[in-house]
Amino acid sequence: MRKYLALGVLLWFCAPVNAQIQRSYHYGVVPTENITTFEVNPSTTVIDDSGGVSSSQLTLKTYRVISERFNWGVEVPLSRYESPDKSVSGLGDALFSVSWLIPEGDRLLGYGFKMEVFVPTATDRLLGAGKLQLSPSAFILFSLPGNLYAAAGYKHYQSVVGDRARDDINYGRLRLNVGYTSPSQWWALVNLYYYMDYERGGRAEFIPELEVGTLVNEGTAFYINGSTHAAGNWNTKDWSLGVGFKLLYF
Repeated sequence: MRKYLALGVLLWFCAPVNAQIQRSYHYGVVPTENITTFEVNPSTTVIDDSGGVSSSQLTLKTYRVISERFNWGVEVPLSRYESPDKSVSGLGDALFSVSWLIPEGDRLLGYGFKMEVFVPTATDRLLGAGKLQLSPSAFILFSLPGNLYAAAGYKHYQSVVGDRARDDINYGRLRLNVGYTSPSQWWALVNLYYYMDYERGGRAEFIPELEVGTLVNEGTAFYINGSTHAAGNWNTKDWSLGVGFKLLYF
């Protein structure tokens, strides 16, 4: 009798773990999810609220599956910069990326690597950095009970070549995110970003972000997110707000 009781207790504790292993979201939200998507992402960033300086973008994004573990992506921003002195619209800096992803396995641990290249395609100096940038990143993902997950990662931004009159770029970003993905096809995500400027030592910025989203149907998702400058002596923005529309398995 004790043997069967012990077996029953063991299976009861293992059931949530097995459920996590077998779960299947495919919303393109969990960092290790590898699906083909097309996304339209309008956003507004208020750089200096009191000074009336802001930047708006309509970013077109596509990520295409190469294989189970690889994908490539392209992001093209249509931008507008506004200030009391000057306003300009045009193309921003385009982004190209390649990712290698390992989803959670028996140990409920996933990880991934990405290389992004920012190309100075901006049609005005106010709409881009004027430098070709390489941006490698890596992350690890942990599955948590109750459809929760957490991920931590580091991303580096480094300018390589470009306009010598523009500032060189050399900074890093630590990211911690905790998310909940519901079986009823909605999600909530908290991102904590910490930026460190290596080019101008001592500058740092902490930016928290909140995102909520839902599947409209099996092939379409919608989300809204917002972030703000919370701390640090590096102030790249006061706040930002964005929405996104995703076509899944496009």
